[in-house]
Amino acid sequence: MWMQKSGVRLKRMSVCIVSALLLCGCGRQEEPEDVVVIEQEDNGGSYEFASAEIGDVVKTKKITCKYRQVQEQEVKFPLGGRIVDQVYVEEGDTVKKGQLLAELSSQDLKRRIEDLEYRIAKNELLLGYVDANEEIQISGLWVNYLYGYGGSEEELNKRIEALQQNSRYRREDYSDALAADREELEQLEKDYRDSRIYAAMDGVIYDMKDFPVGSTSQLGETIMTVMDTSESLFEAKEPEMAQYFHEGETVSMTISFGNGAGQYLLLPYRMDEWGDTQLFEVYDGPEERATEVGTSGTITVVEDSRQNVLTLPVSAIKNAGEKHYVYVLGEGDVREARWVETGLFGDSLVEILSGLAEGEKVILK
Repeated sequence: MWMQKSGVRLKRMSVCIVSALLLCGCGRQEEPEDVVVIEQEDNGGSYEFASAEIGDVVKTKKITCKYRQVQEQEVKFPLGGRIVDQVYVEEGDTVKKGQLLAELSSQDLKRRIEDLEYRIAKNELLLGYVDANEEIQISGLWVNYLYGYGGSEEELNKRIEALQQNSRYRREDYSDALAADREELEQLEKDYRDSRIYAAMDGVIYDMKDFPVGSTSQLGETIMTVMDTSESLFEAKEPEMAQYFHEGETVSMTISFGNGAGQYLLLPYRMDEWGDTQLFEVYDGPEERATEVGTSGTITVVEDSRQNVLTLPVSAIKNAGEKHYVYVLGEGDVREARWVETGLFGDSLVEILSGLAEGEKVILK
């Protein structure tokens, strides 16, 4: 309750009565039980009052959150030192999964792939010839031996063994060359695929960096983001505040500016997956809202509260060290300071534990 009271203009006089007494010598100083400040007001002076009333004390905390898509793809250069050959999208474009976004130069890759494919095919053919030639040459040695042109059987066996060893060496050479060429071909084909950058999901192009045609790619550099606009959530980064949220319980959020301005109710989203970030989905809000990606909101959480307790406005409480007091108006319009014991300080009200009774008025101003 708010009231105003006019005082009588008199000569100001202040008298402080303190119940603590200072004893001489080695006496002990006791804590003051009460302090009364008496002030006679000048004519025309006025006060604003508030009553000690039963109510609820609520202490809240504000948490900033941002609106973002749940799914997003950070598109990066998979190859470094390549020339940007083509860019097929712009900021804000809608794309489909599998759509070609950009392309790095790959003419030298194509040529090297073609050269390797030719060399592999050639060595595979030559490897096959080794087996065929070995059979033909061994057959010739046997014919010569049988018709008496090949010397003794011991000489025949030596010639066959030397022929087989030579063929084995050639097979190993061709096999080693094929293995190395196939490995190189696999890497080149991967590089060729990586030179063509595709969208991994349906979405919209955001945060597109400037990488004009003819520039050089930097390995691992993020060049754009594809955001899935089908599902969006509000994201906070206050892990120490997670204790104040509960599955299925709504929290209040305010957006102050932009197309989505208004009051919202949010629900915690997949709390079992919370870590450094916390996600919330919209439970209720303005019917015609158009919240844009990156919009900031303020979530209000209740840190502590007291229900049905004696309260005063926070502005009525004065400090004297670690103790608190209020001003009341005594007999003859004399202002008095009275000690009070306080509990929880809320956003606008403070809990009064002792020193005042319900309905008593205190001076605000």
